Amino acid sequence: MSHDNAIAISPPVPSAAREPLFVPKAMTTVVVAALGVCTLVNAALLVAQLRLHLAADGSYAAFEREMWVGNLTGIRLLAFLLTGFVFLRWLWQMRVNAEALAPGGHRMKRGWTTGGWLIPVVCFFVPKRIINDIWAASSPPDNPRRTGVLLTSWWLLFVAAQLLAYPATSRGPLSTEMAGAALYVIAGVLCIGVVRRLASMQRVRLRG
Repeated sequence: MSHDNAIAISPPVPSAAREPLFVPKAMTTVVVAALGVCTLVNAALLVAQLRLHLAADGSYAAFEREMWVGNLTGIRLLAFLLTGFVFLRWLWQMRVNAEALAPGGHRMKRGWTTGGWLIPVVCFFVPKRIINDIWAASSPPDNPRRTGVLLTSWWLLFVAAQLLAYPATSRGPLSTEMAGAALYVIAGVLCIGVVRRLASMQRVRLRG
């Protein structure tokens, strides 16, 4: 039996700390809504950046559009921080559930579920490793997988977007910022799919 199979077919068992096992419907809805807002903000920022790119240098239109880009960049940072908070709270519960579904199927301690996102460089690969294990524990017993096209596509685009347009008030080359904003839009849509899919898989496993 492969390691993935051993993870996927483990029956749900209570955790050692007797933590409640549930898929938080309200929080899932909040996370999806927050991701939607982030996606819309990035789309608006992309439009503003494109309009700035088309404006004549030194014109009043360029000055006005530059202000819009700056304001939307700040709004994006705030949206990212709020979304990150609710997403990590939701992901923590997903990890608690996954540990009950697959007690021996996690390669890293639970603390990395949040800590992995906060450490430079580490944040590019540790969170994906954590989510891969949660995905494997939550996958159907007859089709155990550590990842999928949706999950991998989201992560690759998300990392690429971070490298091109880090969500901060600092500014870089406009063309690079535009590429980053475009990738954030696509990654945001895919992340909504990941959240909904993972919640659905865990709901089925816990009920089963």
